[in-house]
Amino acid sequence: MTAPLVRPVPVQAAAPASSAARAWLAEAGAVFVKDWRTELRTRHALHTLLLFAVTTLVTVSLALGPMGVASSERVAVLPALLWVIVLFAAAAGLPRGFVHEEETHTAIALRLAGTPSAIFCGKALYSASLLLALEALLAPLYVAVMQLPIAQPALLLAALGLGGLGLAIASTLLAAIVAQAQGRAALFPILAFPVLLPLLLLAVELTRGAVAGGVGDAVLTNLALYDATMAVAGLMLFPLVWNP
Repeated sequence: MTAPLVRPVPVQAAAPASSAARAWLAEAGAVFVKDWRTELRTRHALHTLLLFAVTTLVTVSLALGPMGVASSERVAVLPALLWVIVLFAAAAGLPRGFVHEEETHTAIALRLAGTPSAIFCGKALYSASLLLALEALLAPLYVAVMQLPIAQPALLLAALGLGGLGLAIASTLLAAIVAQAQGRAALFPILAFPVLLPLLLLAVELTRGAVAGGVGDAVLTNLALYDATMAVAGLMLFPLVWNP
């Protein structure tokens, strides 16, 4: 009796895909590391985000204070003010990434060296890490200064995480659009308002739920879907924007 023949499993087809995935991850990681090295050297975005957020927080606390808002309006007003601070701080600091590439004339080298999708993900990851670090510093200060009671801390963390991620992804795409145009300072807020308004409304509603102690599951789901939609739209549109 002869032993049955065992056909070897072909593995050669998976090797190119695996190497391509590793190369793509290496490109995205290189962009992320490059941006952070540049930021730690200049500290432009760090100083802009931090100073804007702290200045706005101090202004809000002096104007309103913990007793400056009626107890019946605290749940409606204070979460919205938190996200207004985050939104305007991000608008002041995040667009600098692509503008710096154009001003230092490194954008051409980056176009030649990297895949557009890897560049977009590396830039978005850098923006997300910068913004989440700002939220980690700002949110406890805001809660303490404004004496805002949090009924569900986990829901607040979800709102800050998903809201910050969506804000970083959308800002990365918008920053790439305005970096090559004139009047960048005025163009970014104009483009950002209709794109970021749904995110702001969902994040404020989720933060109100964290303060009041209840929110519908649809709000959390819609915020996650917004992040996914912006990520897909960014991956599809960024090559057209980056290589006009």
